[in-house]
Amino acid sequence: MKRIAISAVLALVAIAAVGCTSWERATFQTLSTSQAVINQAQTDYEAGTAIPHNTVAYNAINTAKNTQTTAVNLMVTYEEIKAAGGTASALSSAQTDVTVALANLPTIIANVKALYSGVK
Repeated sequence: MKRIAISAVLALVAIAAVGCTSWERATFQTLSTSQAVINQAQTDYEAGTAIPHNTVAYNAINTAKNTQTTAVNLMVTYEEIKAAGGTASALSSAQTDVTVALANLPTIIANVKALYSGVK
């Protein structure tokens, strides 16, 4: 159910992407790509096919899901401020919040990908 809700939020962000800046496009692409990696890892973990059922895998996937959800929610807030005609200061602050959240994703996604090779 959560996966559907996050997909719906990303779809709304995609709709809002019409006429968006290069930062907004790059952010959407990052969020979409990270969600795809996390969703596949979750599927593989649940099926027990490529990722073993253990505490390390469970924690890595849940950390990734939580980090990605936080970034998505911050992007939605940014888009809401933009749509409401918020001040430049409010928009800049929201953009900074999203950028900080996105900075956490590469390491988190690397940890998830490492689960496939048994590194972590």
